[in-house]
Amino acid sequence: RELKRDFLSSSDWATKTFMRLNKRDDQGHIYYQLMLSGARKTLHFDPSKSSAVIVTCGGLCPGLNSVIRELVMTLTAYGVPNIFGCKGGYKGMLEPDKWMRLDPEAVQDIHNKGGTILVSDRGNPPCMDLANVLKEQNIQHYFVIGGDGTHRGAMEVFKCTQEIGHNCSVVGVPKTIDNDIPILDRSFGYKTAC
Repeated sequence: RELKRDFLSSSDWATKTFMRLNKRDDQGHIYYQLMLSGARKTLHFDPSKSSAVIVTCGGLCPGLNSVIRELVMTLTAYGVPNIFGCKGGYKGMLEPDKWMRLDPEAVQDIHNKGGTILVSDRGNPPCMDLANVLKEQNIQHYFVIGGDGTHRGAMEVFKCTQEIGHNCSVVGVPKTIDNDIPILDRSFGYKTAC
């Protein structure tokens, strides 16, 4: 039986411009449109030839293991054969021999556990070093779960992958109990920390 799937197009956008004020941003800033995430008819990478790594950075937040689990389940459903979890935040990215292989069996019940199976950590190794590891390990999908500082680092890593000619998607998954990430109404874990 063929599944009916609704695909998004390049003309599907999340919002127009708006302003947001919060405790760190008392002046407000204008944010622009963002393309909706979701299933696309045409994929940039061939999933069967792709590898992915997931890293959690910064402090702990309720729901981390649920996010890891769903990333693994979705990557598996798309047919990505090599999925890794980086232990120890950004610092752990520099030690790929310590990464753990993730598959549906490994993450089946982790959503019932607190914290993160990947052991979150703070620290920022040089972004070019991280980009070189992604290239050396032939990673095409780099999932970074963290707050605003983590995402600034992820953007720098992306720029470095471009600089060295490595074709890699860098996907930021917003995480903070402070709920202070611009553009998001509410990040996961926020309600449980209130």
